[in-house]
Amino acid sequence: WSALAAVLILGPRTGRFTDDKNKQRFSSSNLPMAALGFLILWFGWFGFNGGITLALNREVPSIILNTILAGISGGLCALLWEVITSKQISVEKIFNGSLAGLVAITASCNAVNYPSAIVIGFIAGFVMLASLSLLENRFKIDDVVGAIPVHGFAGVWGTLAVALFADESLFQSGVSRLAQLGIQALGAGVCFVWSFGSIWLFMKLVNRFMPLRVTVADEKIGLNVAEHGASTELHSLLETMIDHEKGNNQSRADVDDFTEAGIVGYQYNRVLDAQEILLSDVKDREVRYRSIMDNVMDAIITIDLEGKIEEFNRGAEYLFGYYNHEAIGQNIDLLIPPLHQKIQHEYSSGELNPQLVRAIGSRQEIVAQRNDGSTFPAELAVSSVILADREIFTGIIQDISERKDYERSLNEARKRAEAASEAKSEFLANMSHEIRTPMTAILGFTDILLNNLTKPEDIESANIVKRNGEYLIGVINDILDLSKIEARKVELEQVRVNTIEVIRDIASLMQIKADLKGLELVVSFENLIPETIVTDPTRLRQILINLLGNAIKFTETGYVELRTRTINLEDGFAQLEFDVIDTGIGISETALAQIYQPFTQADNSTTRKYGGTGLGLAISKRLVEMLGGRIHVTSTIGTGSTFTISVNTGPLEGVQLLRLDQYSIKRTVSESSQEIPDSIVRTISESRVLVVEDGLDNQRLISFLLKKEGMHVDLADNGQLGYEKAMAALQSGKPYDFVLMDMQMPVMDGYTATSKLREAGYTRPIIALTAHAMKNDMEKCLNAGCDAYATKPVDKRKLLETLTRLSTPVDSAEPKLETTTPGS
Repeated sequence: WSALAAVLILGPRTGRFTDDKNKQRFSSSNLPMAALGFLILWFGWFGFNGGITLALNREVPSIILNTILAGISGGLCALLWEVITSKQISVEKIFNGSLAGLVAITASCNAVNYPSAIVIGFIAGFVMLASLSLLENRFKIDDVVGAIPVHGFAGVWGTLAVALFADESLFQSGVSRLAQLGIQALGAGVCFVWSFGSIWLFMKLVNRFMPLRVTVADEKIGLNVAEHGASTELHSLLETMIDHEKGNNQSRADVDDFTEAGIVGYQYNRVLDAQEILLSDVKDREVRYRSIMDNVMDAIITIDLEGKIEEFNRGAEYLFGYYNHEAIGQNIDLLIPPLHQKIQHEYSSGELNPQLVRAIGSRQEIVAQRNDGSTFPAELAVSSVILADREIFTGIIQDISERKDYERSLNEARKRAEAASEAKSEFLANMSHEIRTPMTAILGFTDILLNNLTKPEDIESANIVKRNGEYLIGVINDILDLSKIEARKVELEQVRVNTIEVIRDIASLMQIKADLKGLELVVSFENLIPETIVTDPTRLRQILINLLGNAIKFTETGYVELRTRTINLEDGFAQLEFDVIDTGIGISETALAQIYQPFTQADNSTTRKYGGTGLGLAISKRLVEMLGGRIHVTSTIGTGSTFTISVNTGPLEGVQLLRLDQYSIKRTVSESSQEIPDSIVRTISESRVLVVEDGLDNQRLISFLLKKEGMHVDLADNGQLGYEKAMAALQSGKPYDFVLMDMQMPVMDGYTATSKLREAGYTRPIIALTAHAMKNDMEKCLNAGCDAYATKPVDKRKLLETLTRLSTPVDSAEPKLETTTPGS
């Protein structure tokens, strides 16, 4: 407190506090000497605190340890303060924080435990820092050595800490902590009044008769070299830096290997040299950039946030017809047609053109305008960059007139191709109808004849007719499949199916064909097979039946084998792989190169001998690829061929892997399996059926098939008559149980007739009967209101199964409906 009285009388050093209330720190202390003095004080404090016992006893070690802990925690508090609040750590404050801890622990070093010593020292460091800030910033008190915050304020805290942390047993009898705190505060206050007051009065009196403060000039004479402002190595280095800041980069700092400033100067010169190299590189890059800007054919334009053009290269001059000096400073509106300004450019309060915002990081098509007023389609790509405190945008603009013309012609060609494809699909659908309709009658009446003929030669003749009819239907199916694949109208269903059942069904079907040629059909498995897989079972069967059918067709003696294995099981992308192996005629290398081309077989002689359209392998290859696999063939002339296909299995988590053999797959195909169960016949016998069909032969065939099963059949030659008969029966209270509706008929087609029946409230089952086999035809029938779909030629078993599924009790009541006459 005597120091506080002295500095108040003397005042701050000249220049310590400026007029704008900023404080200036003088760098006149010697850091190594300060560190030495700090260490001496530390060791002195050991004797100072340890000596209070007046003897070397058991208390001394704990006293010294408390002293050390308090000093360390005070220094740590100051270090933490500097790390948080300052860009550059002050070693002087860390020294003073540690000394503050030593001062604070002195009063209680023999009366507190170790944690309390740490807390007392840490708070002492904070008290020192807070009081130092208060003295300098608030009261402008210049404490040169830090005696006031270290010894004064930290000492008062240490005195108060005795009451807060010391063992109560050391207090006078009956004195509480609060009372002791008052005693400690009173003692600190008395010390302050006595020390500060007496010294202040004494120095005030002395200063009155003998001024203690010298003049400003004398004070400057007494400054050391650094404080005096004399030129030193460090000062020269700072002057060099100031010159560089002003733009004078020619000078270099003095270099000396034996002084700190000289070493710093050397490193600073290295930085300057690197900067000059960098600036030279930047200038070279600027030259190259300008060369590119001036010679690139694309228009490169730079604008600011308000849309003003700052750069306009030669490509832009050529593209837009403006000279550089004409465009610079103009708004980007200059290049945008008036008709497009609203959608491309809305500047408001410095907001950027929305078109440019959308183009940043991507490419946008815009309409641009030349100097002569003509417009052209352009592609705009924009990048943004922030320079200093502003953002600029660089746009690259390309004239895409030729590309748009090409896209237009390409689009027209695509539309023509789509129209041609649509026409082809329509043609195939019509051809399917024209062929399937008579084939329905041919195959249907052939089945009837086979049931009634007795002579072997007559039965053989009828079988020839049936076999060739089925072959013709197969050809139509192949053509339609290929057309759907090419038109990308094939939609796969992904369902989990039983692998064993799929292979068993295929083997059972192909066993009949193999038996007819006297061939052995072998089914084998190389490894464990998943019990179920996720795939399209219909397409998988189609592929394998196609390959096995070809193998049987082209093999005269020997065997045909279907070999199955699981691959890639450990990789997590498991596939099921099938080998179709035969001992047939084989395929030449020339033919292998084109074997998957539509309408292609091994050679012309093969086509003549074995027949076929050459579509099966083309269809199979594309279906295999759609199922996520591939197809591969190896073949030797006269030895045989091996076709290998793979399909994805889907996830196999939780799926059992089975070890199979051919005996667990083969089953006997019973002759009775082709017969229609009596349960189906009993369910729909006595039903009333309306057949709406314009073909006389098909009318007779379907009527014969249905009447044979005990049903009552009425006929209608077109959709109009069918509608009238169905509504009349409904109104009479005796509606038909089923309506078989041909979809292509004169007067009124089946789609229209079905829609009108549904609109009139007709709810009984309507089965579409059509020769169309495309998926969109089925969807069209169902959308018109049909309940089911049957393709021609009519499959008797499937038709009766469909009727059974849709059947309702014959005597079920249905209310009469009021309807309007056709056409009303």
